[in-house]
Amino acid sequence: MLLVGMFLAFPVALALGNVLGVLALVAILVSGNLRSQWRKVFLLPSTWAILLLFLLILVGTTYTSAPGNTALVHLSKYAKLLAGLLFVSVLFDARTRLYCLYAFMVAMGFILVSAYCGIFVPLPWAVSQQTGWGVDRTVVGDYITQNVMMTFFVLTCLAFLWKFKTPWARGFWGVLAALGAASITHMSWGRTGVLLLCSCLVVAGLAAVPGKKKIWMLGAMIAILGLVAGTSPLLMDKVRLGWKEVQTHESNKYSSLGHRLYNYKSVLAIIQENPLAGTGTGSFETEACRLNTRPEECEFFGWHPHNQYLFFTVENGVLGGLLFVALIVSLFYAARNRSTPDKCLLLGFATMLAANSLVNSSLFSARESHFFIFMMALLLAGPVIEQPNTEQSPHPMP
Repeated sequence: MLLVGMFLAFPVALALGNVLGVLALVAILVSGNLRSQWRKVFLLPSTWAILLLFLLILVGTTYTSAPGNTALVHLSKYAKLLAGLLFVSVLFDARTRLYCLYAFMVAMGFILVSAYCGIFVPLPWAVSQQTGWGVDRTVVGDYITQNVMMTFFVLTCLAFLWKFKTPWARGFWGVLAALGAASITHMSWGRTGVLLLCSCLVVAGLAAVPGKKKIWMLGAMIAILGLVAGTSPLLMDKVRLGWKEVQTHESNKYSSLGHRLYNYKSVLAIIQENPLAGTGTGSFETEACRLNTRPEECEFFGWHPHNQYLFFTVENGVLGGLLFVALIVSLFYAARNRSTPDKCLLLGFATMLAANSLVNSSLFSARESHFFIFMMALLLAGPVIEQPNTEQSPHPMP
């Protein structure tokens, strides 16, 4: 139940989620069942990619150009990869997986309700106290993190809609999916959420239908996306602003996309100096400051490069970047034998991780890394939507 509590807590209360996660790890380590379960963990297609990647990160602390405390901070963040594997040993139980997913959905339901209530009344826990339409409705963390998790919420709602055949259940999950999608496209300033929502729904949607129906599915999705764009002035403003930021990134490197493009150029310059071994775990800040001699630029551009592929490559060499790619590929591979709703869920999640890592540091940023690592553990452990016949799932939540 500690894991269920963690999945309920971390989307809305990160500190509480951390406490419950630590308690769950302690319980796993003292349970006495870890050895037998660990053998099953090693059979998963992603385990070796995770272990080798973490080993490379650990070795990177021995030659890093970063101060020791900075390297330890990075190591502690990536240690969640090992914690995720330990959680898998408990998540082999199908009912526990389902309860954890429902706990996450309840937390996201609270965020969704809060976002819509904020249109009418100011909420103390919301980022903005301004009411009315056209205001960013971030409830927890920042809009990027909220939209990442909300995208998966929408994907999960659609997976449940596929599974359940009764009209009331399909109506319930369909309405939730529509409200969640609208909160990303019509009620958030961020562009990342739109990118993730579109990419994962296209991949999951094409996987859900056979043969020539894929063409009709793709056409329907393009039509829906066109309708969404046409009804969301906020979305169109975000697209226009993004294009302007790309065009002016040389003169304005402090904008969202200007910042990222500047970071990417810096990272590529550092990688060219140390392509094989990298500059060591936690070293990006030191190396970025070496390139940016102005103190304010060092602080602004130095924490992480907003790209997980480049992040691993610059700090842990080409092998680090390749192992991260291998981890993502292993998620797609793991979906091959799943039934339709679980296959779409895992494929959509893998697409989210791949796409988000192009513009953010998915396994490094606090709440994002919680979501991606712990949800990855949940999905790798086995099917969630379609429960085994020996463990019948409860009815969908009304």
